[in-house]
Amino acid sequence: MWAAFVRQFAAYAITRRGKKLFALIGVLALCFGAALLIDMRFYVSASFVTLLAGFSAVAYVIQHVKIKRIEHQRLLVKAEAARQRAMVAQARLERIDNAKSALQGAMVGAVGFVTHNVNVVANEAVLAVAESAEAVERAYRRAASMVETNARAGLVYAVRGLRSFKP
Repeated sequence: MWAAFVRQFAAYAITRRGKKLFALIGVLALCFGAALLIDMRFYVSASFVTLLAGFSAVAYVIQHVKIKRIEHQRLLVKAEAARQRAMVAQARLERIDNAKSALQGAMVGAVGFVTHNVNVVANEAVLAVAESAEAVERAYRRAASMVETNARAGLVYAVRGLRSFKP
């Protein structure tokens, strides 16, 4: 039974919290010992123990403040790192949005270009009516196939571009 108690005591004593607790208990025991020595009128021994208790208490407080300052600094560093990560993520999202809008603008321009080309080809087809009905029909088919080919190519490039920007 005592072995289990000693094992638990030793396991707790090696933790940071256990070390702090036992240091505080030691300071309090020195203060209690000094009070007993004063009560028994051993003033020289009591003054030595009181001095030892005072220095121990000051060292305990200094160590406690130092640990709290280090923890505070660590929390500040973590907060700064989190802020930096958030800024980097925001910049990345902005770059992706800019690329997407540029791609959409390019698609609008491509569709406008195709539409303009269709109008030009249609006007040429109307002028070619005088040549022959067959020539007009071929020009119309060619224009329609060009429009369809250009539109499909533009859509394929747009889809590929959008897929490459997905996170």
